[in-house]
Amino acid sequence: MNFRKSEPKDVNRILEIIEMAKEELKKMKLNQWQNGYPNRNSIESDIKKGISYVLETRIDGKNKVVATIALSPEKETPYSKIDGKWLTCGDYVVIHRIAVDKNVKNQGIATKLLEFSQDVCLKNNIFSLRADTHENNEPMRRILEKQNFKYCGVIFLDREPDVGAKRIAFEKILRKKPVISDIRKEI
Repeated sequence: MNFRKSEPKDVNRILEIIEMAKEELKKMKLNQWQNGYPNRNSIESDIKKGISYVLETRIDGKNKVVATIALSPEKETPYSKIDGKWLTCGDYVVIHRIAVDKNVKNQGIATKLLEFSQDVCLKNNIFSLRADTHENNEPMRRILEKQNFKYCGVIFLDREPDVGAKRIAFEKILRKKPVISDIRKEI
């Protein structure tokens, strides 16, 4: 498995995976991602900003993109107006547009995406990772909770086509793994 930044050549594959996720959400009777978002423009924008990543794996002797995620370090207005309380008040990265190819579901891919997200944050000295999801998106909630994200409250989206949509918000405080020199300082 290989994580890498998304490239323009990945847009169609990312959109295929997003469409699979939209179908799954529709089957669960959720209105999340059912109004034309995410779309080509949002994916291309993520790539231009350098915040889009894909996970490739070898299938039938070829590298194939099987998952996608956007990791945004931008301060977001809905996140500043939480009905609740964040665990931290410093810099953070927000997980957006996470999706896994339905043909590799239940193989721990979403967990690997979240672990990768944490690594990206730590490499950039950011110690808070945030996410939001539809209140009835049980699979996403379970993944976040399994990865020790804590429920922090409710936010309301401010982007078209979902202006005003309610989302539940989570945060995970990240810790640097101590290195030997750090341990020696403590002794």
